[in-house]
Amino acid sequence: MTLQDSGKKNIKVTLQTKIRNGSGTESYELITFGDMFFKAGSLYLQYGEENEYGKTQTTIKYKGHEALLLRNGAVKMRQSFVPEETAHGHYESVYGTLGMITHTNSIEYHWNEDEKEGKLVLNYELTMQGSEKGYYEMTIAFREEA
Repeated sequence: MTLQDSGKKNIKVTLQTKIRNGSGTESYELITFGDMFFKAGSLYLQYGEENEYGKTQTTIKYKGHEALLLRNGAVKMRQSFVPEETAHGHYESVYGTLGMITHTNSIEYHWNEDEKEGKLVLNYELTMQGSEKGYYEMTIAFREEA
């Protein structure tokens, strides 16, 4: 599938996040369902997340070698990723708004047309409110659902 296709497809999303901070490593995984579509040469992935604070709608926009992560709902967030660049963003929850600084080390995107599945991997360092939170590897694996 090229970045010119435009039909909306149902997808299964597996989001895996690994966080290295000091000597420790934490890992999280979320499996959910959503939509994938292409618009103006960009790939869009949309899916819902839910936790004890409520529902959050997540949108990931990927074009070229840049990505944008948007969350709206119980959590509001805007975070951009450009390899070898530092970007400012924000994270808003029931506890208030926190400033974020993201330094993106790399972005990888793969699509397997035969299997109708793809993967977007974001490697970045995160600082919130001046405090270093660690090195993150976020893998968003998605597969078309019939």
